[in-house]
Amino acid sequence: MKKPLTLASTALLALSLSATPVLAANTASPESSVTRGQFFKQVTDYLEMTPGSGSSVKLPSDITKDSPYASSVQALIERQIIDGYPDGTFRPDQPITKQEASYVLARFLGLEDNAALDQLKSKFGVSLEDQSVLLSSSTQEAIRLSLENDPKVVKWLEQSYAEQAKLKSYKMVMDQKVKVLLKEALPIPGDLQTSMKSEAAFDSAKGMHMTMKMEMPIPGTPAMDMEQYLVPEGTFMKIPDPDGTGSAKWVNMSKQMPFTFEQLMELQKNSASMNQAMMNKMFFYRDLGTETVGGKTMRKIGVNGKIGDMKQIMEALTKAMPDNSMFQSLPETPELQNMTMSMHGTMWINEMTMLTEKMDVAMKINYNSDSADIPLQGMDMSMAAQYTSFNEPVDIVLPAEAKNAEEFAIPDLTELPEAPAQPESGKTDEGKPETDKADAGQAAEAKQEPAAQPAD
Repeated sequence: MKKPLTLASTALLALSLSATPVLAANTASPESSVTRGQFFKQVTDYLEMTPGSGSSVKLPSDITKDSPYASSVQALIERQIIDGYPDGTFRPDQPITKQEASYVLARFLGLEDNAALDQLKSKFGVSLEDQSVLLSSSTQEAIRLSLENDPKVVKWLEQSYAEQAKLKSYKMVMDQKVKVLLKEALPIPGDLQTSMKSEAAFDSAKGMHMTMKMEMPIPGTPAMDMEQYLVPEGTFMKIPDPDGTGSAKWVNMSKQMPFTFEQLMELQKNSASMNQAMMNKMFFYRDLGTETVGGKTMRKIGVNGKIGDMKQIMEALTKAMPDNSMFQSLPETPELQNMTMSMHGTMWINEMTMLTEKMDVAMKINYNSDSADIPLQGMDMSMAAQYTSFNEPVDIVLPAEAKNAEEFAIPDLTELPEAPAQPESGKTDEGKPETDKADAGQAAEAKQEPAAQPAD
């Protein structure tokens, strides 16, 4: 029986994934100007990136199956890095512009298109905006600066993952902000914004206990106190006034979780081998130096990435896990089929223990689905977490009222009454919502094509 993937578990799964790119040869001549096709191939060759097994991605009209760029274009489309021009072409022989090249690199790093050139320069030392024509040497350098992992950082991460897999217990405090982006058809005005403060205690044998205080920026709306247990018996949550009685109530959320407690413990136990299997260029790490915190030397590591092909991730995880039954149905889950997740943040790793003690992360999730079963466009999230009390005793006991709680039924937002008509906003000239999936060539194309031309 397939289990639904909740919003929280989507974020949890995404945060557990990481990857390490490796070096490879590029293709264009060192002194030649670079075409779009050559640049796409430079990127995929550098990352040793190919289409997933059984890929159903169709080639665009102007790239044949025997083209030297066919595999590269398929792989980049599959990862939702490029889309092509509005007329369905990719124009592989057209010289690539600095904007187009920056969009491709920025999307791998989870950066927004409109900030691509500035952020590539300020964070990664890439100066494409200083060049009128891109030569092969400059694109090779831009790719290396953007998508190369420091071998020392990779080594630290491997050691850190191995040490974290051995943890028996820890405590965590986290501040989180979430903006839920609703589809326009829903009878709820605007987007839902919340902030949450959480405290959690974890024990690998007993489970996790978390308390949360959630606030919504709505006048007259009080903060909501919630409590949750993720234990061998299942997942249970105490939520305020779920049935209109005015009092908080425990509910059984086990069926809303895609994984059991035992499976989540298996994920942690095998985190090192999972991350070895995930060396498929999803995340990119930078050494940000050290910082002294409370007398301890912390190694700061920057992370950037975008998940654009969940099927390939699941294939890698099923190969790495001894018990891979937990992943077998996930690629068919509607929330995962077209979902993308962009992420950037910083980790602080204690150089003595090799354990992560602090993490600041920002994520953007897009569902990219027209299905009525998914009432959301996506989510914008930011999280700041601190971890303490490693391997110290933790007391976690599931209350009797929680253990005997009724199962929770998720309300169907698609059956709510129709909302009044709202003025259109956030649309492109072509009539499509603006997303981080805009084509790498369309920004330049918009100046050449009439606004009435349909978008890709």
